[in-house]
Amino acid sequence: MPEPIKTALSLAAALLFLWSAVWCIRRVFSPEPAPHYTEPSSRSRCWAAIAGTAFILVLHLIFAVTAHINYPEADFRQAIEWQFYGNTDPRHYLDLSIYGYGTQEAFPEQYLQIVFFPLYPALLHILHFVTRIDAFWLGFAVQLPLFAAATASFYTVIARRWDEQTAALSLALLLASPASVFFAVPMTESLFLLLTVRYVLTLEREQWWRCASLGVLAGLCRAPGGLLLGLTGLYLFMRWQRGTRPTIPSLLAMLSPAAGLGLYFLLNHLVYGRWNQYQIYQWDNWNQKLGLFTNTVRYHLDYMAQWWDSNPKSALALCLAAVLCLLTILALLSATVRRLPAHWLGFGLAYFAVTMGTTWLISAPRYAVGLFCLPVALALLLQGRPRLTKGVLVTQVIVSVIYTMQFLYGWPIY
Repeated sequence: MPEPIKTALSLAAALLFLWSAVWCIRRVFSPEPAPHYTEPSSRSRCWAAIAGTAFILVLHLIFAVTAHINYPEADFRQAIEWQFYGNTDPRHYLDLSIYGYGTQEAFPEQYLQIVFFPLYPALLHILHFVTRIDAFWLGFAVQLPLFAAATASFYTVIARRWDEQTAALSLALLLASPASVFFAVPMTESLFLLLTVRYVLTLEREQWWRCASLGVLAGLCRAPGGLLLGLTGLYLFMRWQRGTRPTIPSLLAMLSPAAGLGLYFLLNHLVYGRWNQYQIYQWDNWNQKLGLFTNTVRYHLDYMAQWWDSNPKSALALCLAAVLCLLTILALLSATVRRLPAHWLGFGLAYFAVTMGTTWLISAPRYAVGLFCLPVALALLLQGRPRLTKGVLVTQVIVSVIYTMQFLYGWPIY
């Protein structure tokens, strides 16, 4: 890839991030009036949950049909296993829910699986203990209530601050997101979205103890869950500027995501005797550690040029998708620096820096779909533009269908 193109795109990403960060700091230190919240109707929240339920059911039907087409001679369970529990992360979550963490090789590479956070496999383990349903099927079944609750909470947190029309558009954009297929797959996306939007909802309702509980769970679900500490810190600081000093419960709510991460570090120590063993395995086995998102742009452009002829699927599904995803996130955040709540904007920038700045980024679209404020930012930009809104939704649906089919037919999408 020509050096000027890499430099130009990296510089553009850096400038967009800097612009957004400066605006975030400016708004945090400039007192703004407290927002007026209006609770949406129970009926509209119910419809949001129904939309999430229907979305998962449709995807699960597509999964079943595709598995049968791909493996026509296998029985249904075997076809589903080959389709989703092969060399992908759902296999690891399922194994962890059955055997747990350890170094005894109860399943292949068990010692490496500490890189996966414990909440989702623990949820599957508890549900299996209570219901006696095979964890194999629970991995799919649990996505339905998790995503239904997530969509209802997502709708509520947006409708309270703006209006129900904005909330409905944001939900439609979320469902049409290219990587929304992962909400139906046995992975952490639905659970993480539910925890983050419920955390924000209880924070803005100032239900501190509920917020603290959700913060711990978010920190145990995925590493970016710990970044909710910063979101709450910004919220409490702006609240203090308006004359309301933080209370002990509010500070506990702020610190709770860090407590969740602390429990994960404790798990590392109890199993391996080292609090950061996950970092060692990530680097030794996948060359993965924190880096700069500008470098992410550069190395993906290099790999895309290198693989364009020899490995076009990776060039498109990994490299081009990562660069486009990275630039789109920054474009949406920078275009709404005056309209997104400052604490949402700060969280979005931190989430972006952590997830998109890794030294080997292979899951950019999946990480992006878990950032709740992205479809909100797009909805705010589309307000009052019905034709453009229809065009964007149609485009998203087309891209989503293509991306989902690529995922189901074995493209390098993780």
